[in-house]
Amino acid sequence: MKLTSKINLLFTSIVSCILLVMAIIVYNITEQKVKDDFHLRLQGRGRNSANLYFTFKEDTASLIKTLGASLPGTLVNKNIDIYNNKNELVYEFHDNSTTPFYPDSGALSRAREKGELFYSHREKDVFMYHYSQGSEFTVAVAAEDITGRQYLQNLERIFFVYLPLAILVTLVAGYLFSRRLVRPIKETISEVNLITSQNLSHRLSTGKSKDELEDLNVTFNDLLNRLEESFSIQKRFIANASHELSTPLTSVSSQVEVALLQERSSDEYRRVLLSVLEDVKGLHQLTRNLLEIAKAGTQGDIELDDVRIDEIAIKTHSEVMKQNPSFHIELDFPDLPENENEFMVFGSPHLLQIAFKNLMENGCKYSPDKRVKVSFVFNEKNVQVIFTNRADTISTEEISRLFEPFYRRSNTVKEEGFGLGLTIVRRIIGLHKGDITVRTEQSPACIEFTITLPVIGS
Repeated sequence: MKLTSKINLLFTSIVSCILLVMAIIVYNITEQKVKDDFHLRLQGRGRNSANLYFTFKEDTASLIKTLGASLPGTLVNKNIDIYNNKNELVYEFHDNSTTPFYPDSGALSRAREKGELFYSHREKDVFMYHYSQGSEFTVAVAAEDITGRQYLQNLERIFFVYLPLAILVTLVAGYLFSRRLVRPIKETISEVNLITSQNLSHRLSTGKSKDELEDLNVTFNDLLNRLEESFSIQKRFIANASHELSTPLTSVSSQVEVALLQERSSDEYRRVLLSVLEDVKGLHQLTRNLLEIAKAGTQGDIELDDVRIDEIAIKTHSEVMKQNPSFHIELDFPDLPENENEFMVFGSPHLLQIAFKNLMENGCKYSPDKRVKVSFVFNEKNVQVIFTNRADTISTEEISRLFEPFYRRSNTVKEEGFGLGLTIVRRIIGLHKGDITVRTEQSPACIEFTITLPVIGS
């Protein structure tokens, strides 16, 4: 079922239920009001008849009959009976158009006990009143509320005619309302259908309604922005990776082909093999970096555990110094916190070592004195690891590109590398719900990478 039909049916059902409940409430209130009003008239006629009878007694029986017959017709088909304590009828009056009515002894007894009694007998309402001031007798007044019955019947006809009409109007209004409500969704669907992997630049119109649909379109546009950026990075990464992989492969194949063109001495073959070996080592390193990037981008494929950040730094320091004895790496631990949780982060020791190793090696490799300082800042919410080394200042534009795959600054091309180290670092830190920032200083000229990781329990 279409959303328009669902909204229309729901809207019509709710309004129809409200109209039906209101109609029932109005009818019941009106019915009770009519009944109460008629009872008041019966009560008034009964009390009035009792007072007249007590005042005039037997001598005025003809006068009471005259009064009963000549009073305005507020009661239709009425009967007025008066009984003494022996249940003997002492006065009787009936309209010409009605048959006599005589209450039974049980009703007379209940009226004497309660003082007043209302009940229904066939189509008539009956009021019985026991008079006990100086003389005791019971008055019974019965009449038909024809006017009230007709009023309620007219009200029923109104409900039966106008309630279906109101439901029909509600159905039409609900259809128009649902179409107007669903129109922005249909427009969004039409616009979304225009978006493909080759056309991610299209954006949904947000309008000025300031409602949830606008929020949905804004959120979808943000998603498209992230997707477009991811696709763009992926395309650049694939293009650069293809180029970087093809270069050593082309070099290897070219050297082998040249070596096979003619017979050569063992020294010449040795030189070719050494050159090929260097290219293969570079290709191996590039492949490893690409695999690390892929692994750092998939959280579900790694195991995370409680890790002491200072132990990771010390272990990485030892590994880097063993491989590069000319490097100078200084670990600066301030006053260590007493709470051990401030050392602990939730992560992968292997990936964190890769991130720290890249920053330590880059700091030493691109620093004129081959030195990097690693500082630590601990607090209850996070731990900061700051890598500082001497280097030329970096422009804001270059800082924004440092983490792009295969990007290398112009003054670093002399050093070996592929421009993937910082990309790997950022992905690893992002995987650990952390952040990495870059800051440069002019005096003295240095560059500072700050890793911020949430500690356990923060």
